[in-house]
Amino acid sequence: MHGGFDRDMGDTATRTTPIPPQGLSAPPGDHDDMAVARELYRPSSGGHRWIGLGMAVLAVLGGTAVAVLADGSDAAEADDATGMVSALTPSTRTRTTEQPVISAPAVVPGYRAVVAPDSDAAYDVPADWTIAPPDRSGGFGKPPNTIGGKGYASEGKDYCPGSTRTVAFLTGSPTTDTTAAALEVGARAARIAYLADPTPTAPEPLHSLDGTQHGTFAETRGLIRDPAPGCAPTFSIYTFATPADTGSLVMVIAADTGVAKAVDPDTAKRIFTSIRPYKP
Repeated sequence: MHGGFDRDMGDTATRTTPIPPQGLSAPPGDHDDMAVARELYRPSSGGHRWIGLGMAVLAVLGGTAVAVLADGSDAAEADDATGMVSALTPSTRTRTTEQPVISAPAVVPGYRAVVAPDSDAAYDVPADWTIAPPDRSGGFGKPPNTIGGKGYASEGKDYCPGSTRTVAFLTGSPTTDTTAAALEVGARAARIAYLADPTPTAPEPLHSLDGTQHGTFAETRGLIRDPAPGCAPTFSIYTFATPADTGSLVMVIAADTGVAKAVDPDTAKRIFTSIRPYKP
């Protein structure tokens, strides 16, 4: 993924105010716009609440924006949870000790669970996806235009040279209206990851399998500029936004489409509806 990143993002992405963890004040000064969902699912008076998650860290290698992991190693260290750009420039990296992927039962038959222990949340992905260690973050872009989060998984590394077909993560929005949040995050992810002017489809209501989360599903589509031979000509950003105490929690799937094994809307919904609380 994905058609290549622009060398100068300019004003193509909208900067948002980060969501501080519930009960804490945001630190003074400028904030990275990727402060997102921490403690995703936790009991509170009046029901459950979705709140803020930690920071994904991004870097620029050889002038190309690539996702990196929360411990500072670049995303290519996470095996299939890595190849985020077609123009990824090789670099010399110091390998770090990988944290084991935490095992948890899936609720979707034939899927595997992705867990975010510091967020008390889990969701399921198809069994052949690669799940990043739970302490890792991933995303797209270069500062200040970035988007990403935790609970990171991917599929289809090098399905065409240098590209990953699909990535998924959990992020957040300061917007309380879940329809607006799903559309805004989808459009912003499309502009950052694909440098495209996206077209949204009609949003629709969606509910988690456990019946506790009720929100909005949206798909944002677009064309990939000058795709390399064998690479996807189109993309979709799927989003599922649910209410939070502050803003909205947004699940994101960024998918190259128009190729074999591309994630379709039904698969995206199946993944999204598996979101649930998780306790180690």
